[in-house]
Amino acid sequence: MRPSRKASFRAAALRCFAFFFVYDAAMRFAHRFLSAAISAFAMALPVAAQTTGATGGPFVATPHSIADRMLALGRVGPGDYVMDLGSGDGRLVITAVAKYKARGAAGIEIDQGLVFVAIDNARSVGVGDRVNFVAGDLFAADVEKATVVTLYLLPEILGKVGAKLGKELRPGTRVVSHDYPLPGWKPVDVVTFESDEKVAISGTARTVLYLYRVPERR
Repeated sequence: MRPSRKASFRAAALRCFAFFFVYDAAMRFAHRFLSAAISAFAMALPVAAQTTGATGGPFVATPHSIADRMLALGRVGPGDYVMDLGSGDGRLVITAVAKYKARGAAGIEIDQGLVFVAIDNARSVGVGDRVNFVAGDLFAADVEKATVVTLYLLPEILGKVGAKLGKELRPGTRVVSHDYPLPGWKPVDVVTFESDEKVAISGTARTVLYLYRVPERR
């Protein structure tokens, strides 16, 4: 016996509904899977391939030993508030608080993914409540409260960075720059040394740290 037209229509409608239900579920799964895969891939990239955008150049993690030397050169202590411009995975900010006992520290990083990594890193060592990581353009950052600023940025933007710091930081604020000098600024100290840890990320062990103090305004 042939099915009625009404029964045929109902069967076709059910098949359509089943198709769209399965299609929607498959698309939702594919979206979640793709998002997770992209995040995992980004986390697995070599540090030199992760970019912080046009404002700072590619993210290259400062070796921990050099981060230590930068904070020591800046004489970071309990009275200081440290800001790292282009903070990457947060190691300088975290070390400033965890090891050098700075009263607080903040990192400005344009890559939101790296900000999440930095926040997790800070929580893992128990200083999450004493540091702050902001996803944004370093040129738009409010740096006025800093007593020490650390930099590891490309030389082509340091002129603009120096102009911002000179205008916004209080006189006497210390600025430590890794490898590249601030144009037009006179360093109060320059330290040169070799770091084998750096060879893998920059091709050279030579390291130069520049210490500046913001001059009195005329």
